[in-house]
Amino acid sequence: MTERILTIVTIGRTAAAVLLALTTATAAQPASDLTREFQAGVDAFRLGKFDEAKAHLEKAKALDPKLPGPNRFLAAVAQAQGRWLDCIAAARTAIELNPRSAEIADTRKVHDECRLSAGRAPYRDELGDSAAIAVVSSVPGATVKVGGLTYGGTPLAPRPITAGTLEIDIEKAGWKPVHVSINALGGIVTDVTVELEPDPSAANPEVAVKRPVSATSGYLIAKGESSLLIDGQTAKLVDGKVELSPGTHVIEIERAAHDPWRRRVRITAGQSTPIAPVFVETATRERKEKLGIALVSGGAAIAVFGFLATLRSGDAAAEAREINRLETARPPKGEFTRADFDAARDRSKKWSAISTVTYGAALAAVGTGAIFLYLGGRERADVPPPFAVIPVSGGAVVSRGAAW
Repeated sequence: MTERILTIVTIGRTAAAVLLALTTATAAQPASDLTREFQAGVDAFRLGKFDEAKAHLEKAKALDPKLPGPNRFLAAVAQAQGRWLDCIAAARTAIELNPRSAEIADTRKVHDECRLSAGRAPYRDELGDSAAIAVVSSVPGATVKVGGLTYGGTPLAPRPITAGTLEIDIEKAGWKPVHVSINALGGIVTDVTVELEPDPSAANPEVAVKRPVSATSGYLIAKGESSLLIDGQTAKLVDGKVELSPGTHVIEIERAAHDPWRRRVRITAGQSTPIAPVFVETATRERKEKLGIALVSGGAAIAVFGFLATLRSGDAAAEAREINRLETARPPKGEFTRADFDAARDRSKKWSAISTVTYGAALAAVGTGAIFLYLGGRERADVPPPFAVIPVSGGAVVSRGAAW
């Protein structure tokens, strides 16, 4: 009986050992695959093989969805490929999975850069552990309420708020209200985009049938234009507007007898961005450019004359010094008179004055010519054009860039 019990115990222990070994092997296999796929994705990313990196990192993410590392690198890959919305989503996931990560600052930076590239309004101040929200609706002017408190109308620029779960209501007369629940993450801006649907029972029929702007795209408004080039491709405008994806686009418009108008325009989701091109008449610009060249060339010639005048002044001054040296020696040479000394000194002063006036005239001519060259210079096509309109909180900034 005792031997039978010992045999059963031995068999039990053996089975337990086998089960433990199988369990360990089963657990070790996914861990090994995870490490291999993750490292392969990181290596491919560093080598610039972004499609390959994305494939490996997606596999690593599937093996352990709670690991922030694959999401962090997926955000970096998406940023490198210009997939701004994917970059934002992956960065948010990485931050949400481990908000205390040692790489949290870099992940937040990638998130913010992709938001800006996607055409979303930036938040310039430091958030720390606080959160911020920005709300965009397909219909501007909708009221935004957070936790029952009114925060303003859409588009609502990023504003700080306590991190955590937030209940948001977006309402506007004539449209069905929308309620969303979000998790506002600390240190970054959480974007809320909603599509408002017309309310069939609205008293105002114009409101009910109005077509909203998509909250995932924006409109470029160019009144009076029927077509233009957007990122090198011809685009047709309907009623002076065209729908574009959020982000920065290069716009080019041509006019007969005028220089092409090229600017970068940042499109924001759910908003209409107007442009007001100012065309430069080619003939007028070229006249200014030719005048500038002539003035600069003339100024250079005057400067050469001024240099020669400086040399003549120096020679006359040297002659006066030599006369003074010879005639003050003991005994005097008697070769020169006082009149000779005064004449040499006067010549030095005269040429010195001529040199000063000449240099001043040359400087004025070159400076004026440079101004005309700048005003008459054709905008370079081999550099990124300046921004035409930069959306900011509460308005827009119009700017002009200069290339050196």
